[in-house]
Amino acid sequence: MAGVPSSISIVIPTLNAGRAFGTVLHRIMGQGCTPLEIVCADSGSTDGTRHIVSQFPIARFAEIAEPLGPRSWNRAMEQVRGEVVVFLAQDAVPGNGDWLSRLTVPFDDPSVGGVYGRQQVSIVGDPLAGFRLAQRYCAEPHRRRIRVGDTIAYKSLPFFIDSAAVRRSVWRGIHFNEHLPIGADRVWARQVVLASYTIAYAPDAMVIRDVLPGLKAEYRRALLTGYTDQHYGDQGGTLWPDSRHFVKRAAWYLLKGLAWGRLPYLAIEDVAQRYGYKLGRRLDRFSPQLRGRLAPETARPEPPVESDDLAA
Repeated sequence: MAGVPSSISIVIPTLNAGRAFGTVLHRIMGQGCTPLEIVCADSGSTDGTRHIVSQFPIARFAEIAEPLGPRSWNRAMEQVRGEVVVFLAQDAVPGNGDWLSRLTVPFDDPSVGGVYGRQQVSIVGDPLAGFRLAQRYCAEPHRRRIRVGDTIAYKSLPFFIDSAAVRRSVWRGIHFNEHLPIGADRVWARQVVLASYTIAYAPDAMVIRDVLPGLKAEYRRALLTGYTDQHYGDQGGTLWPDSRHFVKRAAWYLLKGLAWGRLPYLAIEDVAQRYGYKLGRRLDRFSPQLRGRLAPETARPEPPVESDDLAA
């Protein structure tokens, strides 16, 4: 396809990816354009992830001494060689053979700093998770750039690192914010737009994910979002990815689809999210020890000791 960048690196953050990870790598190798390299930025896998990676000639296993998140993203960006760096979640399977081409072709425009693709659940996936992703990702391509008097909200940029591409030269000037316990990908996209670059959306670059809902995961996500909104919030608004009316629309969707069995879970999930978000906004009032127990990601590192202080 015309305009595809000459060098593309793919970064897949991994942590105990499991046997299904081989399917993801196989699908990448079957793309219409071949990437320069596939870097599996691993955060300490103890399963057979390394062995799976070794079966693919252009893939390499890179041990990143950081937990999954913006720190590992930045460390991975330092190790790749491509002009464009594509990030892909370890459980995201490219939906077709043109996924990589369609995700990277917008970089033919030099003003484009980042591109994100569409995410869907499999046909047999959870209906609630499918509805949530359908609400975040529309079917029409578009581009987001700054206009006079325009306010760039996080909700208008569902730039999730699970399937997104970054121009490396732009990243050199705007790194992922390593202080954010959640939402560093969307914050990066907003900063890129405010720096007069363009963020593009490529709906044809679709990945399939088997999103398994869990109350514990949703609670922790809400807790970290509340903390981040309270501690790092700015004019971009809340980092919560769904609208305030999501529950009502989701309930109606489940009723129409005869998925009544998911309604109790939806109600309990909503309570867990509301409680977690409110608690997250109050985490600063707790002691560092208690805050570290509730959300270790919010623990602030001790400031470095100066050599002059040591001498004294």
